[in-house]
Amino acid sequence: MSTYQASVPPAGATCQSDLCRSTAVVRLTVPPQRFTADGIPPDAREVVTWDSCDLHWPAFRDVCVRSGHEVADGTGDLGVLATESPKWDIWRSDLGRYYASTVLPNGNGTTVDAYLIGRLRTEMQAVETTEVR
Repeated sequence: MSTYQASVPPAGATCQSDLCRSTAVVRLTVPPQRFTADGIPPDAREVVTWDSCDLHWPAFRDVCVRSGHEVADGTGDLGVLATESPKWDIWRSDLGRYYASTVLPNGNGTTVDAYLIGRLRTEMQAVETTEVR
């Protein structure tokens, strides 16, 4: 099928699910379809974007994946993040949410999560910055 790109929505974007309008946490970009039986050339098709909140994103992502589409995170690479952050245990859940956990110098553990690798990196950096102070 096709690959959809997940990215950070612009500031102030709201969820496009019916009647929701919560703050969007993921923007999904759907590439133009290659369907040509209607006579419209593929390069004339519009790129579709969809902003989703943290409540509606898991189900929306699941429908895309079950329909045969890959959802690629355009905000970073999980392998690179894991290499750059050796003190963190980083993983992705089956539902597409990313998690990172670590033990802080004071002995306390902490876990952060996000739907996008770029946001996970930001959350991890916030923990490290707070701990340094």
